[in-house]
Order: sequence, then C-alpha cells, then structure tokens
Amino acid sequence: MNMKTCTKYIALSLCAWMASGCSDFLDINTDPNNPSKVKLSQLLTQSEVTMVNSLGIGSNGLSTSTSILVHQTVQRGSVDSYVVSGEDFQITTAWQNLYSGALEDYLAIIEQGTASGDAHYVGVAQILTAYAYSVMVDVWGDIPYSEALVGNEVHYPKYDDDASIYPKLLEMIDNGIANLAAESGLSPGGDDVLYNGDLAKWRRFAKSLKLKLYNQTRLVDDVTAEVNALLTEGDLMKAGDDFELAYGTSVSPDDRNPAFVLEYTLGNRPSYISPYFYEIMMNKSTLNDVLSGITDPRTPYYWFKQLTDPNDAQNPTEYTDTNGFLSIYFASQGVNQGWQQDRSQTVLGLYPIGGRYDDDEGGIVNTSGAITGPGNVAQRLYPYFNALYTQAELVLTETGVTGDARALFKSGMQASFTKVNAIAQAANAPLIATADITDYVNDVLVKYDAADDAGKLELILTEKWIASFGFAIDTYTDYRRTGFPIMFDPNTDNIPFTVTSRGYPVALAYNANALNLNQNAPAQKTVTTDRVFWDPN
Repeated sequence: MNMKTCTKYIALSLCAWMASGCSDFLDINTDPNNPSKVKLSQLLTQSEVTMVNSLGIGSNGLSTSTSILVHQTVQRGSVDSYVVSGEDFQITTAWQNLYSGALEDYLAIIEQGTASGDAHYVGVAQILTAYAYSVMVDVWGDIPYSEALVGNEVHYPKYDDDASIYPKLLEMIDNGIANLAAESGLSPGGDDVLYNGDLAKWRRFAKSLKLKLYNQTRLVDDVTAEVNALLTEGDLMKAGDDFELAYGTSVSPDDRNPAFVLEYTLGNRPSYISPYFYEIMMNKSTLNDVLSGITDPRTPYYWFKQLTDPNDAQNPTEYTDTNGFLSIYFASQGVNQGWQQDRSQTVLGLYPIGGRYDDDEGGIVNTSGAITGPGNVAQRLYPYFNALYTQAELVLTETGVTGDARALFKSGMQASFTKVNAIAQAANAPLIATADITDYVNDVLVKYDAADDAGKLELILTEKWIASFGFAIDTYTDYRRTGFPIMFDPNTDNIPFTVTSRGYPVALAYNANALNLNQNAPAQKTVTTDRVFWDPN
C-alpha cells in the first residue's frame, strides 16, 4: 500500500499496542453518536497492527521468544536454556493484546459489518480471526475459543480442546471467502494495512491458510482430498501476495519496525545472532551438515557486523569469527557470556528488521543513527515463499497428493531470494547476483536429488527456516511437528559450558494472570510434555 497511507493508519494504532496507558485512544466506546460502535475502517487498522506486533519479533511479539527456541537468535533471559514461563513478557503481552485487542476488534467488525451489510469487512475479519486463533493454538494448544469474547455472558471461559478448534477455523475461513464475494456496502481500502483492500489477495491468502492448516495436521488426519482440491483449484498465493505489515521511516510518530527500534535506537541491543544459525549459513557448521559445502549469499542482509576484527571487542568475548562476527552461545554458563557487547556484537540486519546491510566495513550502531538502516522492512507473517514450501512438503510427504515437490521447493528458494533482493533494492543496497542465486539453488537441489524422503523434507524445512528469519512461529511449529530443521543441542555440542537440564518446550506456557483470574482455567502447562494436538511425537 502507499507508504503515506500506511504511516497514517499505523500511527493511529501503535499507541494501543505499545503502552497500556494508551488503551483509551481508540476505545470502542468513544463514538458520541453510538457508544457501542467505531468505524469499521478504524477497527480494522488498529486490530491488524495489534495482531502483527503481538506475533512478530519486536519487544511485545511471540517471535522474539520463538526465534530463540529455533536458534536463530540468542538472548540473555528467561527463554535461554529453554526456560519458558507464564510470566514471560512476550507471552503475557501477546495473550492480552490478542484477546483484548485484535480478536475483540475482529468480532466487533463481524457483528457490525453483518448488521450494516458490509460483507467485505466481515470476510476480512473472519479470515484474520481464523489466522490469529490458528497461531494461538499452534503455540498454546487448548485455549479459550467457544466462550471467549462473549462479555458478560461468560465471565470464566473454558479452554477448548485444541483439536476441536481447527475445524471451526477452517469453516470460518470458508465463510470469510464467501463474504469476500458477496454484495457489500463498504469495502476495505487504505485502512487495510495488510492487503490494501485487495480482495483477490485476501481470497488467495485464505485458501493458502487452509492449506497451511491441513499441512500442520497431516500427521494426525487424512487431508489428501482437501489438499488435492485446493492444489487442483490453484487459487493460491502468488508472487506479491506476502501476508505482512509494511512499516514506515517516520521517527515522530514512530512507525518503524518495532524490532528495528529495539535493536538500533535504544542503545541496549538484546538480540544476538545464534552461532548455530550463523555457521550453517556460512558453511562453517560442525554440528549440522545439511548444507555443508554451500555458503549462503544472503548473509550480508541477515546481520550486520559492527567489528571487522574481533580483537577490537569492547569486553572479553565468548564467540567470535575472524571476520568480526561476535555473539554468545545459547544455554551458556561461560565466564564471558555476561559481558556487555552493545558496541561489538553482531546485530540483526536489513532483511529481518530493516537494519543495516553488511558491507564488511563495520561501524558502531548507536542512538545517533550514524550507522543505521531504513527501519521500514515489513513484519512478514506468511510470505509467498512459505506458501510454496508448504506445498512442497505436502506433495513430498502425502501419498495421493499430486504435484512436483522438487519444482515447488526450487520455486520456494527462488522466491525467498527475490524477497531479499526486493528489500535490498528498496534500501539502495547491492542485490544478490543472479549467478549467485542460481549456484546456491542448484547446489541445494543436488543435495535434494541425492537424499531420501526424510532428507528431502529436512532440506525443505531448513530452507524455510533460513528464509523465515524475522518470524519464527511457523518454524517452531515445523520443528515440533516433524523434527526438522535439526536444532542446536547444547548438551551435545562438545562445548563444556553450554548445557541445559531442561527438555525442549513443545508448547508455550499460558499467561499466568489469565489462569489466576479464571476459575475454569486448567493447570499451568508442563511445557516439555503438553503437546499441541497435531504433534504426534
């Protein structure tokens, strides 16, 4: 959408997301003509922004935690060493903002739009509701659904069985698609900060979302007929259909990517690049040989090295490379893990959050903004390349599902590089050369052709993991479903000071406050054993 329009609408909504003290800024009870209503356009904008920021990689987003769990980033804090608590900031904030913010607003759009004959708004809100609930099931399992958001009718909503929710979401998506095609008094436009009111994109995303949900349940349900119907119809996401929220470059009001603001402007950068992730992309891994012999040309877009020589680090270091890369290990008890490295650590780069492109010349990121990036890279939720990787997985793994898994995998890789180059071009950064892209894709396909089906799936989901840097929830789901991509294990890495006695979290903990206030809530999860219904392990 037009960036000025996007900036205007995002600025209206960021207040409600960033601070609870602003909760009345767009209160749905402030319309002087009808205290129970707000314009559909206003509700749509604020709810989309709230949802995206609750799921993304900014300070309030669940991807901040899941990116650590899938070993793309490392932070000092509770999630390190697989400590996942119901008091964690990302968990409590996302839960609250999704239920009391985005989902409540979507319900208001559905109810008001149904009454006023604005079917297109209703359809968009239904698709958004289904998406939001599906992600919440994916990370929490059983959640309030049937009795959620019913106001005074139910004060203590039950937690529905997670397996019972997915079919209702699929039905809701179908209803949303039908409403997109219906007569409508009003239709979304610039107030829709995800697809700018493009109903064809919403329809294709909705059908791709159905395919995503079928893929995630394929190990516990027979989804062959449903998948074949969607693939045969072919009305799925296309290039340019990325499901994402575009940000701006304005500082006041600040409409930049929240993770960029956190990592580049506040002076205390919490995120490090995982050495495990770094070594796989740099063809230096001794722990995972899935891409051995292949150096990824996307690395200058993924992170920015403040140093050119690790010997110039401000404090004693734990992990460095000769090119200036500096990080810390996951689950580290090393003597140098706790040293401040804000002027030395390698930071998130252009592709994930709109940071700086790495030209290998170094430079200290500081609040003055002398070394910075555009800050306006979108928060990706479900980009086109992920839709292709999903199709590749289904065709490869499901007997009776027709298609060419190799061709879909190749297209997914090519689309992921196209996305990097689009971001680079917008930031006036160098593009990845076509020859380098071709060489990388062909090298991966050589490995694919030589692998058995398990090896092929590992390659598909490893490439999806790499391409998804900046949004980690789906990779977290992939790993729990399939065991791929293979994750870093601090107990088997031959490093004596990285160790954890905790098992891998197969779900996130519930918001502890929500449990304490709800007499119908279950006990807190045992996050290492309470699996989501689609997880057969």
